[in-house]
Amino acid sequence: ALPLTMASLSEGPMICVFSHVGFQDAADGASHQGLTYLSMVSSIPNVEVYILTSSAEAESLVGQAIDRFAEARKKNKTPVSTVFFLGRENFPSRYMGSDHKYTLGAAQVVFDNTQKHQGALTIVAAGALLHQALEAAYTLESEGRGVIVVNPLIINQPDLTTLRTALRATQNRLLTVEDHQVKNGMGALLAHALLLDGAEFKMRSLGVNGEFGQSAYKALDLYKKHGLDAAAIAQAARKMMQ
Repeated sequence: ALPLTMASLSEGPMICVFSHVGFQDAADGASHQGLTYLSMVSSIPNVEVYILTSSAEAESLVGQAIDRFAEARKKNKTPVSTVFFLGRENFPSRYMGSDHKYTLGAAQVVFDNTQKHQGALTIVAAGALLHQALEAAYTLESEGRGVIVVNPLIINQPDLTTLRTALRATQNRLLTVEDHQVKNGMGALLAHALLLDGAEFKMRSLGVNGEFGQSAYKALDLYKKHGLDAAAIAQAARKMMQ
């Protein structure tokens, strides 16, 4: 975080890509697992923080960041710094359809069955945990429950339009999921932004509660231990919809 802070202070912006996030470096244990990365960088001025979920998303958004950087330089302006975090394990190449247009600063609704089912809530899940949230949504759908799953993408400047639209469709129930400390994480940043924007909602956040990580064969093992896997997400959603 210090080099990024000094770059911003010195008006020497950067485009950064980091691969050690959350529990994604499972085998190397606590010393290599980034459970505080969002809180470390999200408050730095002139910095946008993204968590990527797929290679298609990464290719599009990193390319847009480079183009935006170059365009600002042509206009003799100082670009913002853009920070991308992505996991290390294998995930689907895309979650959105092949015709989806990815846009910097825009969240994505990746699942929505609320026109068919009642008792709904919004699940916001970042990065690698988007897959677990979708698995939970399929389980909840099989039980006749309505769910919207949102990929927030940009963390420190949330897409409030997309999020508030989702909340209105789900009785203002919000469940956030992240492999990060709950304190000062994505859920905390999102809640603060929504409240400042005048939103009213009932919220629960799943994340790491004041613990370090440990070695594991795969990140999923640690998701299960900390209550972040699909089964835990589905159970938290059921409690919120009671």
